[in-house]
Amino acid sequence: MVNARVMYHRPGNLFQDFVVEGHGQVVTETGRVAQVHNGDGSVLLRGCLSEANDEERANHSQKEHIVTHTVVQRGAPVAKRGDKLILTSRRQRGSRSFYVVDVDEVGSLGIATIYYAEERLDVR
Repeated sequence: MVNARVMYHRPGNLFQDFVVEGHGQVVTETGRVAQVHNGDGSVLLRGCLSEANDEERANHSQKEHIVTHTVVQRGAPVAKRGDKLILTSRRQRGSRSFYVVDVDEVGSLGIATIYYAEERLDVR
């Protein structure tokens, strides 16, 4: 049986722009190492967002991060593991944040990239 995705063409389901925020580490006042995301909004990724299926969740989730969505982009990777993707919707107020759990450069040819991400509701 072939596991094929069915794409429904409706507004908001096609390619959208995500702002990519890189990550780094800082030492807090208490001496703990914390991860921070920073970016000026100049790095954009144009991709198609969809919910992850059970197989993708099982294969790409980590102990602390469960894959909830995938983002498919044309071309070579723009973001890397640990980066944050921010999707601002014109129809809804606010934005959605995604933590990149895994990156799959399909075929390593620079044709397409799949980002496995966890939607984060606690950070914006």
